[in-house]
Amino acid sequence: MTRIQADEVRITLEQILLDRNCPAGHAAKVAQEITRNSLEGTYSHGINRFPRLVGSIDQQEVRTDVEPVLMNGFGALENWDGRSGLGIVNAWFCMGRAIELAKDHGIGCVALRNTNHWLRAATYGYEACEAGMAGICFTNTIPNMPTWGAADPRLGNNPLVMAFPWKDGDILVDMAMSQYSYGALENAVLKDEQMPFAAGFDAEGKITCDPAAVCASKRVMPIGFWKGAALSFALDIFASSLSLGNSASAIGKLGGERDLSQTFIAIDFARVTPGNEAEDIVKNAVEDLLASTPDGSANPIVYPGQRMRSIRERNLAEGIPVDERVWDEVKALF
Repeated sequence: MTRIQADEVRITLEQILLDRNCPAGHAAKVAQEITRNSLEGTYSHGINRFPRLVGSIDQQEVRTDVEPVLMNGFGALENWDGRSGLGIVNAWFCMGRAIELAKDHGIGCVALRNTNHWLRAATYGYEACEAGMAGICFTNTIPNMPTWGAADPRLGNNPLVMAFPWKDGDILVDMAMSQYSYGALENAVLKDEQMPFAAGFDAEGKITCDPAAVCASKRVMPIGFWKGAALSFALDIFASSLSLGNSASAIGKLGGERDLSQTFIAIDFARVTPGNEAEDIVKNAVEDLLASTPDGSANPIVYPGQRMRSIRERNLAEGIPVDERVWDEVKALF
């Protein structure tokens, strides 16, 4: 493992995209967000995933030169076509559009079809928080998780984000519908580590903590067993139906993870919350949570989103930790 300063990472990624005729604004945005993902500790959806993104660009599965186009709109609700564009660019635009709608209506909901992997889902929750709003967003994926009781993957591990702004550190949940995302499993494989809890099933159908075995079997464990499977299916139905886009089933027939469906919701809660009442509610809830009695394990007591700040501070000071094999793969893209 080596450490690389954030500016070097950002400049490197941006130049690789520019060399592929990616528009300057798009290249800068994608490089900035991928660097931030790793800077804030989401390594699996940061630098580690960049070679895969470039591969999709080279294979012309991802178009770098397009913007989303509006299909339909009614009041606070709109749906857009991402035209197979860059996932980060499309998702940032659509959460931004949901924020604009919320300024007018108190809430905004934007559904997006024909887009690509948005990398770290939390990015768009933080985007809402930066505007002083609460955010909810979710996406479907290629079928990569079996429903409960099945052996073959027909569900996506469809990430869900819920974000609420708070002056001492935004509250943010970013979770796949599998116990561990494939990115987290791949990161553990790189480190030759086992997962601390059951990650899925091996080729023989036995529950295992071995990330390599789960990646090979494509049988990740749904969160909450049957509950996670049901929630995954519901998120898929909402995203694909609101956007008139592909469901996980349809994505599975495309031969790769592309042309996804996503939904972005921004809530201007200050319209109905007088003064600092919401701030006080969050403060009291956080203080109560952090006063929990430790169970004696090594697991720290934190609220969702709290650890990101300390990781960012360390990585800014010491550099972003990057597996040498991954960085060599990135540099080979020049």
